[in-house]
Amino acid sequence: MLHSWVGRVVAICGLLAVLFALMVGLGAATPAPALGDYPAEDALAEDYDSHVGEYVQVTGTVSGTSPAEIAVEYEYATGGERHSGTLTVTVRNVDTAVAEGQSLQVYGTLGPDRTITAENSVSVPAMNYAAMYLVSALAGLWTLGRLICGWRLDWQGALCRREEPLRPIRALLTMMREVRA
Repeated sequence: MLHSWVGRVVAICGLLAVLFALMVGLGAATPAPALGDYPAEDALAEDYDSHVGEYVQVTGTVSGTSPAEIAVEYEYATGGERHSGTLTVTVRNVDTAVAEGQSLQVYGTLGPDRTITAENSVSVPAMNYAAMYLVSALAGLWTLGRLICGWRLDWQGALCRREEPLRPIRALLTMMREVRA
C-alpha cells in the first residue's frame, strides 16, 4: 500500500495518464471487420457510399414497421467541424417483430439507398431502458449508503473504516420511538 502523499499522488497521476492514453488510442481506432468491429452509425453518416456492400452493425429507434425503418443517431468530427443528426435506414429481412419506439440492433449487409439486409437483429422494448436506469440508480444509492455507513474521511483526507458502523435504520426507528413516547 502507498503510505505517503507523494506516492499516492504519483500513483493516481500514473493511472490517469494510462486511462487518458487508452481513451485516445482506442478512440482513434477505425472499424476492423476482421476483429468483429464493423462500421457503425458514425461511419455510415460520414461516408455512406464507401461502405455499400460491407457488413455493418447499427442500433437505432424503430420509426416504421412496414418495411422496418430505424432512426440512427450519429456524431462525428471532420476537419475540425462536428456533425450530428439522424440517419433513417430501411431494414430488410428483420427476423423479430418490432414496434415503433423500440430499439433495434441490426447486423447485415449495407445496400444502396440507405438499406440494410439483416442477417441478425435484436429488438429491445423501450421499457427495458427505464428499468435499467431504475435498477442502476437504486444500486448506486445502495452503494453510496454502504460507503457512508461503513467508512469516514479522516482529517488527512484518507478513507478509513468506521470503528462502529452507522445504522441508519436503527437510528430512524429509535427516533420514531422517542417521538411516540
